[in-house]
Amino acid sequence: MTRVSERRRSDSKRRIDLLIVVGFVCFLAIQGFVSFRISPEPYPVIRMPGFQTAADRDGTVETTFVRGEVDFADGATAEIDPSSVMEPLRFSTALPTLSYILGPNSEVELSDESIAWLRERAQIVSGRVDVTSIRFCWEPARIDITSAQVAQIQECEWKVVGL
Repeated sequence: MTRVSERRRSDSKRRIDLLIVVGFVCFLAIQGFVSFRISPEPYPVIRMPGFQTAADRDGTVETTFVRGEVDFADGATAEIDPSSVMEPLRFSTALPTLSYILGPNSEVELSDESIAWLRERAQIVSGRVDVTSIRFCWEPARIDITSAQVAQIQECEWKVVGL
Protein backbone atom coordinates (compact mmCIF):
# COMPACT_ATOMS: atom_id res chain seq x y z
CA MET A 1 0.00 0.00 0.00
CA THR A 2 1.09 3.50 -0.65
CA ARG A 3 1.25 6.27 1.86
CA VAL A 4 -1.55 8.12 0.09
CA SER A 5 -3.96 5.18 0.45
CA GLU A 6 -2.95 4.70 4.10
CA ARG A 7 -3.58 8.40 4.77
CA ARG A 8 -7.01 8.20 3.07
CA ARG A 9 -7.92 5.17 5.15
CA SER A 10 -6.72 6.93 8.33
CA ASP A 11 -8.66 10.11 7.43
CA SER A 12 -11.76 8.04 6.67
CA LYS A 13 -11.49 6.24 10.03
CA ARG A 14 -11.11 9.56 11.87
CA ARG A 15 -14.19 10.93 10.14
CA ILE A 16 -16.21 7.88 11.12
CA ASP A 17 -14.97 8.11 14.74
CA LEU A 18 -15.78 11.82 14.83
CA LEU A 19 -19.21 11.19 13.32
CA ILE A 20 -19.95 8.57 16.02
CA VAL A 21 -18.85 10.92 18.83
CA VAL A 22 -20.85 13.84 17.41
CA GLY A 23 -23.88 11.61 16.94
CA PHE A 24 -23.69 10.38 20.53
CA VAL A 25 -23.33 13.92 21.89
CA CYS A 26 -26.33 15.03 19.81
CA PHE A 27 -28.35 12.07 21.12
CA LEU A 28 -27.51 13.03 24.72
CA ALA A 29 -28.41 16.66 24.09
CA ILE A 30 -31.77 15.75 22.55
CA GLN A 31 -32.50 13.19 25.27
CA GLY A 32 -31.51 15.70 27.97
CA PHE A 33 -33.82 18.32 26.47
CA VAL A 34 -36.71 15.85 26.42
CA SER A 35 -35.89 14.67 29.94
CA PHE A 36 -35.50 18.04 31.59
CA ARG A 37 -37.82 20.28 29.57
CA ILE A 38 -40.63 18.39 27.88
CA SER A 39 -41.60 15.33 29.91
CA PRO A 40 -40.76 13.50 33.09
CA GLU A 41 -37.55 11.57 33.18
CA PRO A 42 -37.28 8.65 30.76
CA TYR A 43 -35.60 6.54 33.43
CA PRO A 44 -32.76 5.60 33.54
CA VAL A 45 -31.11 6.83 30.35
CA ILE A 46 -29.52 9.98 31.79
CA ARG A 47 -30.62 10.67 35.34
CA MET A 48 -30.69 8.33 38.28
CA PRO A 49 -33.78 7.92 40.48
CA GLY A 50 -34.25 10.18 43.46
CA PHE A 51 -33.09 8.96 46.83
CA GLN A 52 -36.37 9.46 48.65
CA THR A 53 -35.34 7.46 51.70
CA ALA A 54 -32.41 9.73 52.52
CA ALA A 55 -32.33 11.04 56.08
CA ASP A 56 -33.79 14.42 56.98
CA ARG A 57 -31.69 17.21 58.49
CA ASP A 58 -32.51 15.92 61.97
CA GLY A 59 -30.91 12.55 61.15
CA THR A 60 -34.10 10.54 60.90
CA VAL A 61 -35.64 8.62 58.04
CA GLU A 62 -39.33 7.91 57.52
CA THR A 63 -40.49 4.32 57.23
CA THR A 64 -43.58 2.21 57.81
CA PHE A 65 -43.70 -0.98 59.83
CA VAL A 66 -46.30 -3.56 58.91
CA ARG A 67 -47.49 -6.56 60.88
CA GLY A 68 -50.33 -8.97 60.35
CA GLU A 69 -52.89 -10.92 62.35
CA VAL A 70 -55.46 -13.55 61.49
CA ASP A 71 -58.69 -14.36 63.31
CA PHE A 72 -60.12 -17.86 63.53
CA ALA A 73 -63.67 -19.24 63.80
CA ASP A 74 -63.14 -20.14 67.49
CA GLY A 75 -62.33 -16.50 68.38
CA ALA A 76 -58.57 -17.03 68.61
CA THR A 77 -56.13 -14.60 67.01
CA ALA A 78 -52.59 -15.26 65.78
CA GLU A 79 -49.87 -12.94 64.58
CA ILE A 80 -48.53 -13.66 61.11
CA ASP A 81 -45.63 -12.31 59.11
CA PRO A 82 -46.84 -10.21 56.16
CA SER A 83 -43.83 -11.26 54.09
CA SER A 84 -44.85 -14.90 54.56
CA VAL A 85 -48.32 -14.09 53.30
CA MET A 86 -46.84 -12.42 50.23
CA GLU A 87 -44.13 -15.06 49.75
CA PRO A 88 -45.29 -16.30 46.31
CA LEU A 89 -44.61 -12.84 44.88
CA ARG A 90 -41.16 -11.66 43.93
CA PHE A 91 -39.36 -10.05 46.88
CA SER A 92 -39.05 -6.70 45.12
CA THR A 93 -42.81 -6.50 44.46
CA ALA A 94 -44.24 -8.10 47.61
CA LEU A 95 -44.32 -5.05 49.90
CA PRO A 96 -45.40 -2.57 47.20
CA THR A 97 -48.21 -4.94 46.22
CA LEU A 98 -49.29 -5.43 49.83
CA SER A 99 -49.20 -1.68 50.38
CA TYR A 100 -51.17 -0.99 47.20
CA ILE A 101 -53.97 -3.48 47.82
CA LEU A 102 -54.08 -3.56 51.63
CA GLY A 103 -52.37 -0.34 52.74
CA PRO A 104 -54.16 2.14 54.99
CA ASN A 105 -54.96 4.49 52.10
CA SER A 106 -55.86 1.76 49.62
CA GLU A 107 -59.17 2.09 47.85
CA VAL A 108 -58.76 -1.17 45.95
CA GLU A 109 -61.80 -3.43 46.03
CA LEU A 110 -60.56 -6.98 46.28
CA SER A 111 -62.01 -9.48 43.86
CA ASP A 112 -63.35 -12.83 45.04
CA GLU A 113 -60.26 -14.42 43.52
CA SER A 114 -57.96 -12.11 45.54
CA ILE A 115 -59.86 -12.87 48.75
CA ALA A 116 -59.62 -16.61 48.03
CA TRP A 117 -55.87 -16.22 47.48
CA LEU A 118 -55.50 -14.31 50.77
CA ARG A 119 -57.56 -16.97 52.56
CA GLU A 120 -55.34 -19.72 51.19
CA ARG A 121 -52.16 -17.82 52.11
CA ALA A 122 -53.48 -17.13 55.64
CA GLN A 123 -54.32 -20.82 56.05
CA ILE A 124 -50.86 -21.88 54.89
CA VAL A 125 -49.02 -19.34 57.03
CA SER A 126 -51.13 -19.89 60.17
CA GLY A 127 -51.40 -23.65 59.78
CA ARG A 128 -55.16 -23.54 60.36
CA VAL A 129 -58.10 -23.82 57.96
CA ASP A 130 -60.71 -21.94 60.01
CA VAL A 131 -59.39 -18.44 59.19
CA THR A 132 -62.17 -15.82 59.21
CA SER A 133 -60.24 -12.58 58.63
CA ILE A 134 -56.80 -11.16 58.06
CA ARG A 135 -55.66 -7.70 59.02
CA PHE A 136 -52.54 -5.64 58.61
CA CYS A 137 -51.28 -2.93 60.94
CA TRP A 138 -49.43 -0.08 59.25
CA GLU A 139 -47.31 1.99 61.65
CA PRO A 140 -45.60 5.09 60.24
CA ALA A 141 -42.35 5.70 62.11
CA ARG A 142 -39.12 7.67 62.09
CA ILE A 143 -35.78 5.94 62.60
CA ASP A 144 -32.73 7.76 63.99
CA ILE A 145 -29.93 6.80 61.61
CA THR A 146 -27.17 7.45 64.15
CA SER A 147 -28.52 5.02 66.74
CA ALA A 148 -30.75 2.82 64.54
CA GLN A 149 -33.51 3.31 67.11
CA VAL A 150 -37.14 4.18 66.52
CA ALA A 151 -37.32 7.90 67.21
CA GLN A 152 -41.07 8.26 66.76
CA ILE A 153 -43.88 5.87 65.96
CA GLN A 154 -47.46 6.72 65.14
CA GLU A 155 -50.62 4.84 65.94
CA CYS A 156 -51.35 1.72 63.95
CA GLU A 157 -53.73 1.97 60.98
CA TRP A 158 -55.51 -1.36 60.45
CA LYS A 159 -56.73 -2.74 57.17
CA VAL A 160 -59.09 -5.72 57.70
CA VAL A 161 -60.24 -8.22 55.08
CA GLY A 162 -62.99 -10.70 55.86
CA LEU A 163 -62.19 -14.13 54.51
